[in-house]
Amino acid sequence: MAADRAGVVTLMKPAGDGWEPVTGGESDTSVYRRGSVFAKCCAPSGVPELEAERDRIAWLAGTGMPSATVVDWLVSEDGACLLTSAVPGVAGIDLPSWGWLGAMETLGRTLRELHALPDCPFERPLASVVASAQDVVRRGAVNADFLTDEWRAVAPESLLAQVVAESTYVESVTELAVCHGDACLPNVFFDPLTLRVTGFIDVGRLGIADRYADLALTTIQLYDVWSVDPTPFLTSYGLTEPDRRRLDFYRLLDPLTWG
Repeated sequence: MAADRAGVVTLMKPAGDGWEPVTGGESDTSVYRRGSVFAKCCAPSGVPELEAERDRIAWLAGTGMPSATVVDWLVSEDGACLLTSAVPGVAGIDLPSWGWLGAMETLGRTLRELHALPDCPFERPLASVVASAQDVVRRGAVNADFLTDEWRAVAPESLLAQVVAESTYVESVTELAVCHGDACLPNVFFDPLTLRVTGFIDVGRLGIADRYADLALTTIQLYDVWSVDPTPFLTSYGLTEPDRRRLDFYRLLDPLTWG
């Protein structure tokens, strides 16, 4: 059994023995691992979202970018399970400090390659993201753990008002690219020896969006989690004078969309 926002529901589980539960993550799913395969399972209400993630994983793998691949898709009246290959290497959040500089440089180059992919069939327009934030705030579902100390001292409605007021500017300077959508260190894997990027995971928000939606999350993660200056990452990406206004905008918008 697993609790969702509507109550207690039964989540589908992968068939067979040997599956070990995996902790962590922020979505209403259960995750299991068996060898080199992961299974992400959801209740019936979560099937459309998990199906959308399946389609994004399959598309990204087909581009040649380092990523997981779809192994199987199981759906029934109990929900669905998405089986994917494990990405080799170490998650960025677990990478030792001696590798941080090299990892920032390879991540900058790889993210730029992701952003430059052609013919992406998925979109994540800013208006829809702001609408999601409005829904989360309206329901009182903002997760305070995702907010800074400064933001926690402000009512979510006021934070949302800042986003809405600034969105006109952001729309006017948007640079569309294929964005990961949640480009945080736990979602990027590295070879611990060569420090090359071995894959992106959790691509359920992947789609055409302003490239700063990714850049804002990556840079703030580098600063908060690794306690490093993200300049080497931005330089490797090819951005020497980032738009600080857009970085601030997306850093505020993102935590208001999880709820």
